[in-house]
Amino acid sequence: MLKITQEMKQYETIFLRKTGDCEYRARIFTKDEELDFAGHPILGAAAVVQMMSGRARRTEIRFHLNCKDVTVCSTTINDRREYVCSMNQGSAQTIGRIAPSDYPKLIAPLGLHMGDLASSYPLQVVTTGLPYLIVPIRSGLERAGIVSNDYESLLLSYGAKFAYVFDIAAMEGRTWDFSGLEDVATGSAAGPVGAYLCEHGICPEGQEMIIHQGRFLGRPSELRVLKEKETGNIFVSGNVSIVAKGTFYDR
Repeated sequence: MLKITQEMKQYETIFLRKTGDCEYRARIFTKDEELDFAGHPILGAAAVVQMMSGRARRTEIRFHLNCKDVTVCSTTINDRREYVCSMNQGSAQTIGRIAPSDYPKLIAPLGLHMGDLASSYPLQVVTTGLPYLIVPIRSGLERAGIVSNDYESLLLSYGAKFAYVFDIAAMEGRTWDFSGLEDVATGSAAGPVGAYLCEHGICPEGQEMIIHQGRFLGRPSELRVLKEKETGNIFVSGNVSIVAKGTFYDR
């Protein structure tokens, strides 16, 4: 599966094996490694499952991942293979808040300065399956990017897999893999960001938030996030368009 992903040269590739009625074992790979969890490949997979099954307008699909199970509701928008998919990521966990004295060494590899930070809010590691260091800023999003060769090991020492730079006022974020490849929409980060925004009183629970991403790649995207009041569960939703299909043959 890793070799297929490397050949496809996509940001992430998801592989499915049917285990029951609307249930699938799912494994997700980047070109470098397997991920226990990711967001937009699961949303996309839900739309594909609904299209291939020929089921009714609204379908619930359950995915068994390495680290957890998630349920996605896929709803048909029209007859042009367009869908709205909403994933229940479960509750978010805060792995830790970063000591302010450590801020400089964590933001410098992102091309940021202390003056760029939204100083009222902490740097914090949050996860709904994949842990992100959330870096809240008030300026500098346009120049942010990974400029260090050893940032991965630094993040791991704080319990984070990736960093997500987030402009609080614009509700816009950016994230990269460690080769510098930027992602256009990151569902695994949108959930933790939504939980963070609710925790710090920036957005209320029970109200949908819109996370913007991808503008600097010329591919602006929106992911919608909601923290359910009653359960604390995080729901991440996005629109999916199926644009192509193909077949691999075993040689």
